Amino acid sequence: MGWGNMLLFISVGAANKTMPDERTRKMWIEIGFQVVNGLLFIMIVGHTPWRIRDLYQFYSEKHRPALLQRHKYTNNLILLQFILWSLIVNSIFQVAVAICMWSMDMHKRPMWAVSIFGGLSLVSGVFAGLAQFILERIAKNKVKMQQQSTSVI
Repeated sequence: MGWGNMLLFISVGAANKTMPDERTRKMWIEIGFQVVNGLLFIMIVGHTPWRIRDLYQFYSEKHRPALLQRHKYTNNLILLQFILWSLIVNSIFQVAVAICMWSMDMHKRPMWAVSIFGGLSLVSGVFAGLAQFILERIAKNKVKMQQQSTSVI
């Protein structure tokens, strides 16, 4: 959170008194972006083996019951497939961002590529997370309704 705040303050000019030189501000923006990218990359790459396992189990009839046991919030295979592919796409785009950030100099790096890959990574992760959240809430409400109906009887 501190790195994000620093990037915001430098970007909007709130840190101009402490960093009057534009070159210094650009250097700190680059350092901040590298740190944030590294943290996101570590988290997403750390989850990638489980995402690949889930996708493999989705397409394997033999292992699908284990997958559905882990993802109890839905039995709808189309929604589960959407979530799993969104997570895989999130990993792919985050790796693309890292490749752009770490393989090119900050002066030669095409910011449009970093922005597109970063945005697509963000959107795919948000779609997957939001779908899981909504489906989990629906599942919890169903369980609560069933408990209430059995307690009334």
